[in-house]
Amino acid sequence: MWRCVLGLAFCSTLLVPVTAAANDCQPVADAYNALGKVPAYKQTVVLNGKPLAEFIVVGDRLYTKRESGWTAVDLGAGGRAATQKKVIPDAASLKGCARIGDDKVAGKDAVIYAYTPPPMQGGLDLGPQRVWIGTADGLPLRMTSEQAKTDVTLSFDNVTAPVP
Repeated sequence: MWRCVLGLAFCSTLLVPVTAAANDCQPVADAYNALGKVPAYKQTVVLNGKPLAEFIVVGDRLYTKRESGWTAVDLGAGGRAATQKKVIPDAASLKGCARIGDDKVAGKDAVIYAYTPPPMQGGLDLGPQRVWIGTADGLPLRMTSEQAKTDVTLSFDNVTAPVP
């Protein structure tokens, strides 16, 4: 279970330090806070250009796709939001936040922010990251990390629980 929770925590944060405006960390923190509250989402993780993992989160259940099929972990009531808060407690926990441009992700308008998340439990430093935040809904649509060599995409439309 810890592997799945750490995977969710790792992937829910994800890149490049740039000069920051004082309020640039708030949209990043708000996006991750909103991610902890949406009804469902699908997350695809690419490592060094190759597919690594696929997750589906519905409520407080985390589904992970493995070679043998889907497995499910119950995070407990409020567990997903609590995990998200541990990763990024608030805007003050982020460093080097800066709005760096506009882009589209899967046809959706987004604003790109650079930031550095706080070190994870155990001192794991994920380094600078980028997040593409949807302008229509404030949700993270893509996250990248140069240090971890990851590219994570998220989708929120028509997400349903797989059959484990």
